[in-house]
Amino acid sequence: MARMPRHRRREMRHQVLLALRTHLEGGAQGELVPDEGHYAADIADVLWLDFEREEARQLYTSLPEEVQAEVLAEAEPKLVEALLEGIEPEMLARKLERIPADDGTDILEMVPEDVRHQVLCFIEPEDASDLRHLAEYEPESAGGLMTTEFITVSQDERIGDVLKRIKRDEDSAETIHSLYVTDEREVLQGVISSRELLEANIHEIVGDLMNPDVILARVDEDQEDVAHRLLHYNLSAIPVVDPRGAIVGIVTADDALEVLEGEGSEDALLLAGAGAGSDASETLRTKVLHRAPMLTIPVIAGLVMSRVMDTFAGGLAEGAAQVTEATIDKGALTAIISFIPMVLALAGTVGMQTSAVLVRGFAVGQIVDGKRLRVFLTEVQVGLSLGAMCALLALPAATWFVSKEVGFSMALALLIAMTWTTTIASAIAMGTEAAGKDPAVVAGPLMIAVSDLSAVVIFFLTAEALLGA
Repeated sequence: MARMPRHRRREMRHQVLLALRTHLEGGAQGELVPDEGHYAADIADVLWLDFEREEARQLYTSLPEEVQAEVLAEAEPKLVEALLEGIEPEMLARKLERIPADDGTDILEMVPEDVRHQVLCFIEPEDASDLRHLAEYEPESAGGLMTTEFITVSQDERIGDVLKRIKRDEDSAETIHSLYVTDEREVLQGVISSRELLEANIHEIVGDLMNPDVILARVDEDQEDVAHRLLHYNLSAIPVVDPRGAIVGIVTADDALEVLEGEGSEDALLLAGAGAGSDASETLRTKVLHRAPMLTIPVIAGLVMSRVMDTFAGGLAEGAAQVTEATIDKGALTAIISFIPMVLALAGTVGMQTSAVLVRGFAVGQIVDGKRLRVFLTEVQVGLSLGAMCALLALPAATWFVSKEVGFSMALALLIAMTWTTTIASAIAMGTEAAGKDPAVVAGPLMIAVSDLSAVVIFFLTAEALLGA
């Protein structure tokens, strides 16, 4: 499918922004009917990013009810909370009946429990049952991600009858790309695509054409694993079954993409130590609270590092005072210390690169059980290679500016520090994942603290050994 050019997306968003601003400046009187090219996703994005809370609520209530429902399904959770503030249960019920059940369930979770019960009373019994059913599953599971709006057929149905039913039930299904074949107990038996139905003779039997090898998900599986499976096999939807093997829902590609986008953003934020829920629109207080906890790690590491530097620097100063001019220049101590920022920067950078590659590798399923050791050893070799390259690049300049002894000491320390940082970064990421935790949580701040501290120790130990201090 061809992608919309970026400039075209910006232009469409700008048109939506102008339309909403014009309506607001006019007093937001009357109903605001969006143009044909104004998508609900763009309206939700503009309301969230370009207007104050009250302005967004005022504009939202000016939209037709059908568009309000679509915007609610596309909006950020924080915008949804703002738009739902003080809404009447009956009005919310009418909106939820217009959107898919999985989106409706997520929205219902954002309102107080007493309001939730009132809303369900105004919804058609069948739809309310679907919403209650979906709400029973863990939000991070396949059950919490799936929708119950899909079409099933039996093995002995004729193709012509199925096509008639698709036309009749099309609006009640999230997608008609795939139809799922079940027995009388709703146990999943196979799958057949709408394309296969259209190409087949109307008198043929579904059971003769279906594919019995169905890629599926369990209802209690982690939603990230389900999303990766759907992406890996290039599916438009994946069926979700309960322990009996009965199909209870489907996860569609758009929902899977949202999960992967959310997980990717969360990993990037955690890797930077900014907190999984951080975003640019937060208040000052919230931003500080999200970012402050992880800063305790580098503060503690910095305090320890200062004591290490003080101890080693004192030893180097004493050694420099005792040796002769032939052994080391009296200014060698200053020269050695001046190289510490470069060592820290390079060691931290290569460690962060390693952490980022491994965190992504775990997230997208590239690092499996049989490949862990090979990936670990490869990353260590990468650190050694990069360390050798940087050492060879810095050695001539350090030798020219100071002395051969100091230059060689610095180059060797750089090589060892970068190799070690890559090793410890790999160990932290893999150890965290093996313990069942998200490696992004500790791979960033902890890796930086450990790499900086160990790089300083390695640097001074190397200087002490080679310069005789």
